[in-house]
Amino acid sequence: MSTMSFLGVIEGFYGRPWTPAQRERLFERMAAWGMDTYLYAPKDDRWHRQQWREPYPEAEATALHQLAADARQHGIRFVYALAPGLDLNWADAEDRRALAEKFVSVQRLGVEHFSLLFDDIPYATDRAAQAREQIAATHHVIDTLWPDGQTGQLLFCPTEYCGDRAQPSVAGSLYLRVLGEGLRLGVEILWTGPQVVSTEISVQSILEVNRTLRRRVLIWDNLHANDYTLHRLHLGPYVGRPPELRDHVAGLLSNPNNPLEVNTPGLFSLADYARGASGWTPQASLDRALEVWLPEFTTSAAQPVTLEDLRLVAHTLYLPGGLGPQAFRLLDMARRLVDPLSDAQTREALVNDLRAARHRVATVLHALEAGPNRELLFDLHPYLVDVMEELQRLIVGATQRGDDDPQAFGYRGSLADHLMTLGWKEEWESGHRRRGTSPF
Repeated sequence: MSTMSFLGVIEGFYGRPWTPAQRERLFERMAAWGMDTYLYAPKDDRWHRQQWREPYPEAEATALHQLAADARQHGIRFVYALAPGLDLNWADAEDRRALAEKFVSVQRLGVEHFSLLFDDIPYATDRAAQAREQIAATHHVIDTLWPDGQTGQLLFCPTEYCGDRAQPSVAGSLYLRVLGEGLRLGVEILWTGPQVVSTEISVQSILEVNRTLRRRVLIWDNLHANDYTLHRLHLGPYVGRPPELRDHVAGLLSNPNNPLEVNTPGLFSLADYARGASGWTPQASLDRALEVWLPEFTTSAAQPVTLEDLRLVAHTLYLPGGLGPQAFRLLDMARRLVDPLSDAQTREALVNDLRAARHRVATVLHALEAGPNRELLFDLHPYLVDVMEELQRLIVGATQRGDDDPQAFGYRGSLADHLMTLGWKEEWESGHRRRGTSPF
């Protein structure tokens, strides 16, 4: 049985924060799936990061008070995070006062749990000194919030928050060692794994950082985050974390895709993993997640969507660094279609298969267009259209017939469109041909 104390969601991405209505829907889903923690840390809430010294204006303070109350009503632990590290001057008495007053002002809004974030800020030349200042700031906040003893949770995100950022290594990092020795044991330390976006987190890597920090770390998981790659979504399952990992971390918090409505597969699968028994597999978990998600796509009898249709979409927009099995098969078909050595009969069969796949993606899109969940439609629309257009381009190019002139697909005109093609195809294909591997 898992001994994790935290399971939930971080709104911690760069980009437009979720709305109150979206968060309400998130809390309903979290409660239904057995999640218990929501960490409020949207990078582009101005009073969370850029203007951290300033109290929330009246309207924003009221909204934050209501958000914390909504979370409690759903049985969700609401954790408010502040990120002062860009310009906090710990030697300045005014900054020390501003830090304490900001947390107290949020506490007055009914917030009981807090987080102090020092991620994505410049490294000091003396990293040990940087760690000591952050420790002092953290203890200052704790003693201000709870002068009679800590009664709420305090989460801490270090500047070296993953293996890649630990200098010279996790075991050898003076910064992490000072944090582990100096931070009170009641402080939970956030950790993203070996990388900022970790496709795998091994038990061995977590045992190493736990020894250095003298406690079980709390995973800030960016597996499904997409704020660094907004031309794609991540609809795949929770993978790359062995079941044994659950016994060595304080908890798992997912920082997911920016668009809220596409997060059902990843978040459901995370909750499924947390309670999974022996024999749990990511692919079976994804199917369970898609079964939960499917009703959002089947509200119109005129546009029936099957679980297999939805699985194709999820495999097409899968996870960092990889495609799902069905998408791999489509990619293989596309490569064979453009291979000049393919004969006419093979090409005709490939065109038919790709056309069928395009129709399945179109079925999902048309069902959303006819359905009531407009936010899900808007969140998925550009990605589904992109897949459909690229499949159509290949089909028309191969058959020289169809509704579109092959020359009409030369419309891509933004600088990003052109940059994405430069130095990629030839370098990756030649390199992976030499190694006998796939770039996807």
